[in-house]
Amino acid sequence: MILLTDEAKKLIKELEKGIDKGRMQANWTEMMEFAPMHAGSPEEKQAIQFMKQKFEEYGLETRIHEFEAYLSNPQYSRLRITHPVEMEIQTTPYRQVGTTTPEGFEAEVIYIPPEELGYADCKDKVVLCEQKTGDDWMGLRNGFLLRLQNMGLKGLIVIEQDDYMPTVVHQRADFSVSGNPTPDNIDKIQTIPAVLHISNKDGQALRKLAKQGGVKAHIVSVMDTGWKTLSLLETEIKGTLEPEKFILVNAHVDTPPFSPGVVDNLSGDVAVLELARLFSKHRDKLRRSIRIAIWPGHEIGRYAGSTWYNDAMWHELRHHCFCSLNIDSPGTEGATEFRTVQVTEVMDAAQDTIEAVQGHKVENLRWATRAGDGSFWGTGMPHVSITTSRPPEDYDPHVNYSGGGWWWHTPYATMDHGDVDVLEMDVKAELWFIVRMTNCPVLPFDFTAYAERMVEILKEMQCEAEKVRSYFNLRPVIGRAEEFAALSAELEKTIQAKAGKLSEDETKELNTALIWVSRHVNPVAHSNAGPSEQMTMEAFGAQPFPRISGIVDLANMTLHQSHGFKLLKNHLLRQRNIVEEGFVQANRLIEETLADLK
Repeated sequence: MILLTDEAKKLIKELEKGIDKGRMQANWTEMMEFAPMHAGSPEEKQAIQFMKQKFEEYGLETRIHEFEAYLSNPQYSRLRITHPVEMEIQTTPYRQVGTTTPEGFEAEVIYIPPEELGYADCKDKVVLCEQKTGDDWMGLRNGFLLRLQNMGLKGLIVIEQDDYMPTVVHQRADFSVSGNPTPDNIDKIQTIPAVLHISNKDGQALRKLAKQGGVKAHIVSVMDTGWKTLSLLETEIKGTLEPEKFILVNAHVDTPPFSPGVVDNLSGDVAVLELARLFSKHRDKLRRSIRIAIWPGHEIGRYAGSTWYNDAMWHELRHHCFCSLNIDSPGTEGATEFRTVQVTEVMDAAQDTIEAVQGHKVENLRWATRAGDGSFWGTGMPHVSITTSRPPEDYDPHVNYSGGGWWWHTPYATMDHGDVDVLEMDVKAELWFIVRMTNCPVLPFDFTAYAERMVEILKEMQCEAEKVRSYFNLRPVIGRAEEFAALSAELEKTIQAKAGKLSEDETKELNTALIWVSRHVNPVAHSNAGPSEQMTMEAFGAQPFPRISGIVDLANMTLHQSHGFKLLKNHLLRQRNIVEEGFVQANRLIEETLADLK
């Protein structure tokens, strides 16, 4: 339920009037002088000090946390074909642990088509392959790379799939462990000496040559991998009635390797500065608090900043943070409207926000993902991002994300691809959303549509796995999820009837209950790790219910009583118990809350 008081509506108007495009443009221009800025670099530290100074200029107290992060910083790469012709091909290295010596090595290059990659012999070879493998659009996943590594692969040359702008190379990563590794997962990070990326245009030419056979190449791919000390900037604007509860507004400060990062994410940092300035002026009108965190290590640290913060501040986040608003890639030149909204318990607040700013809601609803700095699903709060996009005809479908600009993660992400007028629209939406989350007396959580989508997803998974229904099925979870959907609808109806009649203490108790319903369902819906752990990155967080999604793999096994089948079935049974328990706890809490309200 979104109960926006007259005072909150007045606050929004005052905040909107206060947006200063000239100030934003000046901050943006000054921050661009530090770019590119890799995590741990002097340039990144300069940018953090700049933002710290601005926060303090706006009347806020700041804190800098220093911590160690395991970074993989690409230095340079070279690709020279030595036989049957001599040619130099422009390339960029993946953000990965493996490295060559500065001298590099020479090896035979073979082309393996997508359907044979991971099966065809590649021992001691450099493999030329397509970026797109199966349904993968962000690059070859780490599990797949580990498989190639174990097959004895010497190196990998990946053809950029971007035919929208076929002469660019987007800097990409191996997507392995999220955040700092531990003894349990360090071996999951692949160490292939060289993984290079070449443009779509160059890739087509090299593929023709490699198909003829006899191609040799000299390859250099130098990485700087190790532990470095990073700085994380934090500030907070305290609310007046529920100051212990806060929304986490966050953005990453480092740019992609070799990229000025005009909208990835310097524009996001500029937006955060403007939001901090505006809300600091009106801090006495906030019901709940706004905590701001600026992440380092996003690009070359596998989200090192946000994952460290989750580790270090886990109890504060678990018990007091009700939402994470990640600001990444606003202000893109050519962006015209908001196009997507994540399906969460705060989806209605996001839709209401967008309708207020652009005049209509969005039709494209998507399952919220682990993408970017959404490092808090295990801890339990919803993850939200509200950002403008370029229209479909101008949207490069091969990028992630920069509003759909083809310059994403390239050296071409310069100031001419940022637009302060578009940034103003993004800031308006962000402040509208923040006010809804901080100032609605009852937190604007509505689990109804979220729960209905969960039921649909679980039934779709079960339908795909009907073959093994007699051996393993999701019926216990589906039953609990259907109960959750019914209870969520009843809870929302009851809140609408009672909200204006609750005392301050009753309102606070209701808000705490809503937060804990989130804590029970979000981890099982989005994470396959423990509450204080980070989920795996294999599907970039896009796979719903990752603990039990393996039921489809179970159904695709040929032999229903094989050793592998039994092992996976046992694993899924234990994971199903955890998912079911999440719904059990959420349902019990809603029932107790309904009894209190009635």
